[in-house]
Amino acid sequence: MTNTDPRKTSIMRELGKEHDITYRQEVLKPLFECIKSADSCYLIGAGSMGKTRLLDHLVRTDVQQHYLGERAAHTLIIRLDMNRLSDFSEWEFYELMLFNIVQVSGQCGIPEIEKKSASFLQTFLMPVLDHPGNTLKALRFLELVITNLMVVDEDLAICFLMDEFDEAYRRLPTKVFAHLRGIRDANKNRLCYALLVRNAPAYLRPNLMEHEGFYELLSRNPIPIGPYARQDVHAMLQQLEARFGYPLTEAIRDKIYEISGGHPGTVLAIFTNLRRTVEGVPYRFDPRWLIKEENVKEECRKLLASLEPDEQVGILEFAKGNMADASPLIKTLRLKKLLTSVEGQVPQIFSPVFAAYLQALPENTKPA
Repeated sequence: MTNTDPRKTSIMRELGKEHDITYRQEVLKPLFECIKSADSCYLIGAGSMGKTRLLDHLVRTDVQQHYLGERAAHTLIIRLDMNRLSDFSEWEFYELMLFNIVQVSGQCGIPEIEKKSASFLQTFLMPVLDHPGNTLKALRFLELVITNLMVVDEDLAICFLMDEFDEAYRRLPTKVFAHLRGIRDANKNRLCYALLVRNAPAYLRPNLMEHEGFYELLSRNPIPIGPYARQDVHAMLQQLEARFGYPLTEAIRDKIYEISGGHPGTVLAIFTNLRRTVEGVPYRFDPRWLIKEENVKEECRKLLASLEPDEQVGILEFAKGNMADASPLIKTLRLKKLLTSVEGQVPQIFSPVFAAYLQALPENTKPA
């Protein structure tokens, strides 16, 4: 018999060995520190930086236990995918929050909350679904669900993890941001928001008057999602080696990390090319040769296209030596970890392969 309980969801498992607990710790440590202190934040990064893997990793029970300790048993991380919105209306947004609360609470591992989940479904979610477009009802029922959760577990903390939030930040009605701030203020020290974006909130919605209260919650805590650290590149390569039966030496893994800059899409593309070329050929690790390979070129193209038009122009100018270190765009590109920022040194593009790709583009290249 098929289980149609909407509170039950399946979880995609990683093929091969799961990531170590310390995977992406440079991102997850500050994120979980924010969750522990109920501080809102935003995680910012360019495209193809492994965000989906990061999210799949952080919802693992053992990962939350590692970072939260005993607080893990009293913490709900509710992941909201903004790709599931169609018209970015108030009602639709609150319904999505309600729906995900019901799903997460139904399988959260906290017995008292799991028992309440069925009543949340019948008492709060279904009436909202029966009255599409009734924004006030959806908002009030959302507030009631959160209040019920806080009463069930007096030590409970909630983090709403809002994925792919760029378009939502641009298009959601102004009232939503005031309501989100109000919900947080009603549950101070127990509720926070974590936004995953490609651009800073002030860039996405330049009129700060429209979202000032909500923005104040986030603005002090930007967390970059940059390229992989060395140990994560090695772990990724070891997964690929096991999957394809193509072992690498430690020195080759280091070389791939060095020339890719830790960009996961480029790591995969270089590994794929290694399997196709003859061992010992020196140009296998030459960025100028690699960018002629279609799969490597495509990863670089996608990374460049994920940037805003002014950022695309800026990083192209930087690659060709035409942008001064004092340019305001330098700060943005550093925040996204696309430029290295070692103190006392001239910034460099994080990946020799990506730098070679940018330098090879024609002078009149237009933003994607």
